[in-house]
Amino acid sequence: MKKITIPFLLCCYLFTNAVSAQSSGEKKAWPSSERYSFISECIKTASAGLSEDSARFYCYCMQFKVEEKYPTIEEASAISEDDMSSPEWQKDIKACVNGGTWSAKDRSDFLSECINSAKDKIGEEKAKNYCECMLYKVEIRYPNAADAGELTDDKLNSPAWKKTIQACVDF
Repeated sequence: MKKITIPFLLCCYLFTNAVSAQSSGEKKAWPSSERYSFISECIKTASAGLSEDSARFYCYCMQFKVEEKYPTIEEASAISEDDMSSPEWQKDIKACVNGGTWSAKDRSDFLSECINSAKDKIGEEKAKNYCECMLYKVEIRYPNAADAGELTDDKLNSPAWKKTIQACVDF
């Protein structure tokens, strides 16, 4: 993986296009505070059986799956243990537990570089949230960390990446 290029590109893109992306009018379903609470609580719980790095990946994965199935926080809060025991949810849970393919070092390097690039412009906490979200999204699209070097400014300007970046800006 190109050590500085990918996080730097993502952060540069964030800063140069955040204003136009925010004016797109796309409404997010869960408030940022609820997303952050879900992730934080999930990491605390999942860290009992997973490394913090794996717990973070698992929790971001699960947050996106839960929000996709339950677009409002009120709907999500009604999920029961029986629901989570269903074959459909068990498949999703297993996919999130087994889904991460980057090494802990690759993830740590990505996060450090991204946060360091972003924190002066948007603050450390927002940079951390943005970068953790982007780490998850980049790792899903590029299971081999070295392949993430394929990200270019042109790719980041594509509609799919603009939507991905905006989702993380809104996180």
